[in-house]
Amino acid sequence: MEKRRQVTEDDILMTEEMIATSYRRLKKSVARAPSQVLSSAGDTVRRHPVASAAVAVGAGVALFGLFRLMTRQGAAKKNVAGSSERGYRADMTREILTMIIPLVAPYITGYLKNTMGKMFSGERD
Repeated sequence: MEKRRQVTEDDILMTEEMIATSYRRLKKSVARAPSQVLSSAGDTVRRHPVASAAVAVGAGVALFGLFRLMTRQGAAKKNVAGSSERGYRADMTREILTMIIPLVAPYITGYLKNTMGKMFSGERD
C-alpha cells in the first residue's frame, strides 16, 4: 500500500483560496461574455458587410417561411375543385427551407465553433 501525506490545515486553506479565485474569474468571465460576443459579431459585420447582409436576409427569409408554415396550417382555404391553394405554397416553402438549411448550416456552425473556441480557449482582452 502506498504511503500518502496527511492533509494539513494549510492544504485546506490553500484549496479554499484557489476555489474562491476560480469562482471570481468565472463570475468575471460570465459578466463579460455577452459584451465579447456582441463586439465579436460587430467586428465580423464590419469586416464582411456583404456576407453579413446576405446571412441576415437568408435568416429573415427562413424565419418568415417558418412563420408562414406555422400560422397557415389550419387556415388553408379550399377552392371549388376541393384542392388547397395555400397547401402548395406551404409545400414549396418547406422545400425551399430544406434546400437552404444544408447550405447555411456549415457556415453557422463554423462561426459558432470559432467564437466559442475563442471564448473558452482563454483568448481574452
